[in-house]
Amino acid sequence: MNNIQPEDFRNLPSSERQLIIVQPDEVAAASRRSAQSSSSDEGSFDWKAAAARVAKTFFLPYGPVISITIEAINAVAKARESGLNVLQIGTTEAQSIQFPPGHPRQQTLYVAHPAKPSVYYTTATFHRMAFEHKFSEAISLLMSLGAKTITVEHVRGWSREFSAKVSTPLAGVEAEAGLGQSAKSGHSLLFEAKLKNNSPPSIPEDLVWFPHEPTWQAVAQGRVKFGLSKFSLAVNYDDDFTVNAGLKVRVQKAGLDLGGTFEDHMATTWKIFGDFEVDN
Repeated sequence: MNNIQPEDFRNLPSSERQLIIVQPDEVAAASRRSAQSSSSDEGSFDWKAAAARVAKTFFLPYGPVISITIEAINAVAKARESGLNVLQIGTTEAQSIQFPPGHPRQQTLYVAHPAKPSVYYTTATFHRMAFEHKFSEAISLLMSLGAKTITVEHVRGWSREFSAKVSTPLAGVEAEAGLGQSAKSGHSLLFEAKLKNNSPPSIPEDLVWFPHEPTWQAVAQGRVKFGLSKFSLAVNYDDDFTVNAGLKVRVQKAGLDLGGTFEDHMATTWKIFGDFEVDN
């Protein structure tokens, strides 16, 4: 994997690029060369020895700043020995990736967005950010389809406290949040909104969850082709994508940074329903 170009990096299999750490270009390149030249059998590869060779080659003698880089190299070696497939990428490669504000940082482990190869989150906030993105995409889809009323109910999993942290495309519209219990369903009502939406129905082109959601596709087709007047769909978040308490422990033991307080996965379903057409 020497000389990976940004476009090649994003096209790696998800299992090879799910977990990354950003290092100086020469360190990332040297680590790859060391792995390729020193191991004919991947199962017997000594990651600690490889880390020591890279550190000795580039950083002796070294000062405080370089010491941090060496710590990161050793931490990655420990993570690999524990079974975590951590990919080291260079700072130049990292320019093709969308990170949270203020990132990337050395020794911080990042996790790939499940459906968008160019986006990475900190390990700590991965689940909140991934669910927020999926929920926001559902709302954006409904608004593009011409929704005039949108109601969101909690069915299971993350609920009101979590919803208060979620950023949605509904900012600036007439909305109420945290309205309590829905008389019809018995589910917790997270918020509802009314929109002055007179745009012709359309399906956005940049959707990444949509291709994997048959119900969303049916609602979109019903609206665009057949004039659907009401809608109901669910935002389900069931897969932990192997980002769980076990990963957290191995990352911490290796000495890598989670990027904040770890938020564990919780299987969640939010129901979204409303109207495309409203009687005046």
